[in-house]
Amino acid sequence: MNAAIEAWTPRVGVERACTAFGVPPRTWRHRRQQAEGRLPAKAPAPPRERMSPPWTIPGSERDRIRTILCEPRFCDLAPAQVFNTLLDEGVYVCSERTMYRILHEHDLIRERRRGHRRHHRYDAPRLQATAPNQVWSWDISRLRGPVIRSWLYLYVVLDIFSRKIVAWTIDTVESDKVARRLVHTACRREGIDADELTLHSDRGAQMTSTTLAELLEDLGVTRSLSRPRVSNDNPFSEANFKTAKYRPDYPARFDDIDQARTWMRHFAHWYNHVHYHSGIGHLHPADVHNGTAGDTVAARQKVLDHTYAANPERFRGQQPRAARPPAWAWINKPTIYTET
Repeated sequence: MNAAIEAWTPRVGVERACTAFGVPPRTWRHRRQQAEGRLPAKAPAPPRERMSPPWTIPGSERDRIRTILCEPRFCDLAPAQVFNTLLDEGVYVCSERTMYRILHEHDLIRERRRGHRRHHRYDAPRLQATAPNQVWSWDISRLRGPVIRSWLYLYVVLDIFSRKIVAWTIDTVESDKVARRLVHTACRREGIDADELTLHSDRGAQMTSTTLAELLEDLGVTRSLSRPRVSNDNPFSEANFKTAKYRPDYPARFDDIDQARTWMRHFAHWYNHVHYHSGIGHLHPADVHNGTAGDTVAARQKVLDHTYAANPERFRGQQPRAARPPAWAWINKPTIYTET
């Protein structure tokens, strides 16, 4: 059937077909040869060397111009004012437009004060705790007061190994004196000896104050600080505040400081003695802190052993194991770490 149709189909030449489709005949022949592989391989053209125009300012000179633009007397002036000030002093370094280009290359269009400022590089704090009272984390969180823009301030000190709230207080102000009193009370209550505790926090004014630094030096406590603007460096305190504020009985606002302290007193007791913390094998923080968590784990394992002995097929032949708290707790655990 196809052969009969082809026999009756009139044929047209390449010239007429290309004219009908708007394709040059030479292009059609070239593409056909290319599809059939009849064209010789074309050697790639050698890369062209880009020559800098003769008016290009060399890199060392551009660095000198950037330094001039970031000088204290010029860092707050527009390039037009810098350009004319230098002209009045008998100095020409470059055009006003080139000044803008150099500033744009170094992202200094909006702010040039940082162009001559040396930035300090902060290393990530790395803290490890293998037992309670080795590393504490503390922070301050705001609580809504009775009216808009009125705040109460919750101070919490947390042991990162056991997750226990070892001390807390609520005040109407953020103060280094309140922080000093809280830390001193917590250390005395826990019997902290010199050179055995590290206290970690962010870089708030109360955390970096001289008042608190002098207390820590007197107590023999090492101070550790997060990197600026890095909230992940203080994860235990942040998680504790989130747990508190997501409680069903957490109020939208506190009527006064007495109500806030009453609520926090109940929360701290629940968190330490009732709450099953997922980060420590679903044990109570107070039990891990006091060293009695082993009894709870042993009792749980006894129940699992008894259940397994009665119905081993339910567990597919695998002995169930009671969860245990981790052997260590880290702040910024290294990527490669071998437990010793």
